[in-house]
Amino acid sequence: MKIHARKTLTRREFGFLLIEQDGRCPKCGSRLDFTKPRQVIDEHLRPLREGGTNELHNRQLWCVSCASHKTHKKEAPARAKAARFEEGRTQAERRKKNGSQIQSRGFSKTYRRRMDGTVMEIEK
Repeated sequence: MKIHARKTLTRREFGFLLIEQDGRCPKCGSRLDFTKPRQVIDEHLRPLREGGTNELHNRQLWCVSCASHKTHKKEAPARAKAARFEEGRTQAERRKKNGSQIQSRGFSKTYRRRMDGTVMEIEK
């Protein structure tokens, strides 16, 4: 799946969305103050990482508090998990990359403990 790059809205698209939403945040219903910078956030309904597009039907204008809650609380964990898997940072792959020996359940493959508590080396 190809992830599209995020594109900024043109003034015309911004105005169209503002009129379509009657100047209100679709999440909380508060009046959007578009005269102050960074008080209105352009949000994708379906995130680009999940196959969303930059088309107008997939975008809405949200107030800062609603947008930050959506981005930081709901989307951030999913984004971080996807990034770990894209980079190959699963636990087993990290161990292989670092060259450490993978041991199951904490048991050593070279040493064993006798019933009396002494440690002995296993002969190969």
